Amino acid sequence: MQLPETPSATVSRRYLTTLMVIVTLGVLISAFDSVARNDALPLILKYLHMNIAAGGMVLSAGFIATTLGNLFVGPIMDRLGRKRVFVFSLIAIAITSGFTAFIQNVIEYVLVGFFSGVVLTVIEIGNVLVAEEAPKQTRGLLSGIVTAGFPMGTIVIGLVGAVVLPSGNWRLLFLLSFSSILLAIIAQFALREPPRSAEALRIKHERARIQRGEHIATTFGIDEDKAVRMEWSQIFAPDLRKQTIVTSLFGVLVNFAVGFVLVIGVEYFVLYDHLGIAAASLALTVEGVFTLVGEIVAGWLADRWPSRNLLIVWNLIGAVIVALFAVRGSAVWIYVLMAAFGFFGQGYQGTWWRYLNDSFPTRARGTGSAFVTAVYFFGFIFAPTMYGEILNSGHLIRAPLVSAAFVVVGSLILLAGRVIPPRRELEELAT
Repeated sequence: MQLPETPSATVSRRYLTTLMVIVTLGVLISAFDSVARNDALPLILKYLHMNIAAGGMVLSAGFIATTLGNLFVGPIMDRLGRKRVFVFSLIAIAITSGFTAFIQNVIEYVLVGFFSGVVLTVIEIGNVLVAEEAPKQTRGLLSGIVTAGFPMGTIVIGLVGAVVLPSGNWRLLFLLSFSSILLAIIAQFALREPPRSAEALRIKHERARIQRGEHIATTFGIDEDKAVRMEWSQIFAPDLRKQTIVTSLFGVLVNFAVGFVLVIGVEYFVLYDHLGIAAASLALTVEGVFTLVGEIVAGWLADRWPSRNLLIVWNLIGAVIVALFAVRGSAVWIYVLMAAFGFFGQGYQGTWWRYLNDSFPTRARGTGSAFVTAVYFFGFIFAPTMYGEILNSGHLIRAPLVSAAFVVVGSLILLAGRVIPPRRELEELAT
């Protein structure tokens, strides 16, 4: 493998703008798959003569692939580079999500549906790319904007679905994912490997020399002795182990609230609040709009306030909002709560990815952040089953209360995490 030269660490405003546009579009397109599968599910099930239980299992299987994909993609990022893996991930969107448009039977749908879970790895890969190029003064804001690409994508595909699905043309929603091929080509020629990552790659390539006791001059203060170790051992070494465990537990616990609202929320509003299906579905659109705003605001605040503290406050407020879903109300009441949950309960992700990337040094940033992300998506595997059982039991009110409890526990666990100062260079944070 030919290693990239270490380019200048100085990033021009023009290049940074190009990077932000490409990565944000990549995250936006990654949202197409999950939203299209939910919106088009009734039509797909009818076409394939599947029942809802089988369709739900395919959706859950996709999240298993997301978890596994993140476990593998992290070390690959640290071995092959951020840019290369980002380009591959864009191609994967077309291969998995795009080819869903051509499925003809249940076996094809199950296979493509499972592998489509890797689409969501784009979010973490893109955030690492931006984090390692962003100026220290605006790293939080730029991370928030990139993360907001996902709700942007849900809004876009939701609007397209509202137009085309009534005609039964569900395949068009998945054909839109082929736009990622064009974006991959542009990214290949327009983006560079971040200087920090390029230097870490060269250090890893010189493993034999370093193990012989030779010294490799570094520009970014990368610990060469630690860098040549296996990435998995690095994130569970004494200097990183606590942060790895704390962020993983926090991520999986708070994600149960997102699982409640986005996976089972519509059904809950219909059964508990007696909303019509159209009104209940509109609640998700309201939530998506305020998620977009919340993520950008959270990212902006992260440049002024330590991300850990912001995550705790944002999620404790989110827990209160989720608990309030136990109070039966009208459509207006639900819309107000969904707007607030979008801003806080989902908006925290605008600083979540930044906190992850600040938590790990360049030598293991891909592995560490992707491992925590893999655990984070565990909630989406188990949440549908757990909340489904609660709803089936008839004790509907327990669903939002249990969800809120998970978030409170996760927020308290994060108190054990590192307080990382804003507006510091990445390698300064790693020392």
